[in-house]
Amino acid sequence: MTSLTRKARLIIPASLIAIGSLGAANVQAQSETALNIGAVPTGTGWFFGISEGARVISANTPYEITVRETGGTRENAIRLSRGELDLAFTEALVGYEMFNGIGRFEDTPNPDARLIYWIAPSTMHWAVRQDSGIETFEDLNGARFNPSSIGGGGEYITELVFGILGVEPDFQRMRINDAAEGVTDGRLVGFSYNGVPPIPAFTEVHASRPLQLLSLSDEQVEAVTAELPFLTPTLIPADTYTGMSEAQSLGIYMGVAANASLDDDAVYEITKAYWENHEQVANSFKPADGVTPQDVIDNATFPLHAGALRYYRDDLGLEIPEDVMPPEAQ
Repeated sequence: MTSLTRKARLIIPASLIAIGSLGAANVQAQSETALNIGAVPTGTGWFFGISEGARVISANTPYEITVRETGGTRENAIRLSRGELDLAFTEALVGYEMFNGIGRFEDTPNPDARLIYWIAPSTMHWAVRQDSGIETFEDLNGARFNPSSIGGGGEYITELVFGILGVEPDFQRMRINDAAEGVTDGRLVGFSYNGVPPIPAFTEVHASRPLQLLSLSDEQVEAVTAELPFLTPTLIPADTYTGMSEAQSLGIYMGVAANASLDDDAVYEITKAYWENHEQVANSFKPADGVTPQDVIDNATFPLHAGALRYYRDDLGLEIPEDVMPPEAQ
């Protein structure tokens, strides 16, 4: 800033110079330990989950993590590649694509992207009005259906999954709130979203216009996961939404990434603090309950950060597959 670089015109006493130097040192120290993480829109379950992890890390390391609201994982990936974020909330497919420079990131690859930890799996919801007469995915052919919030990861996953299943609805693309309104007033037969159940928008619509979650058959799950191995079979329990039966769906791991350039020691401390205080996160954010460091390794779709590797391999003694090893550690 100009005011900080402008040359002083007055002679300043040595004592004040010393005080000023101390203040500058403090500012520098703060800047070295202040990190930001790109999250998702506020008011969502994931924003709370990300914030809980940041809170635990900030309380148990020298690093103060500031959570920034963003449009979601795709925006985070782009901003991470530009160096605008220190940490980024991501998901398995985004991480795979941005690291390899394929799919949505063919023109904006980030081979320096590195995984730190997974928080929990997110679950795809495909729901229709109970009065729509639709009972299977095949019944959606030609029907006015929202594939998830426009530009979001759920929309992309829906397109991929439906492509494998050969399902071709009349996709109506819009934001989640507009889709919920369209289902309620009958303009849409249903909508989808990728999130932590229960998803508020589904709960609200279900209260005024009853919904039913569509359930994948075992054969459909097998066909999809064979082509999209980053998706995992997931059950949405009965009565997650009042009166709805159990539904078999697909989940995808969501977590935190950084660039390889982020200090290894910092990432080691962040990873260690997160897992050694994981019970606190899980107590506040239930989807994280049961997720382990081994799940990170087993479901990694792009390389670990070297600092995270140190914790998983050296502290915990986990076996790290070659394709998960960061290039700089090989």
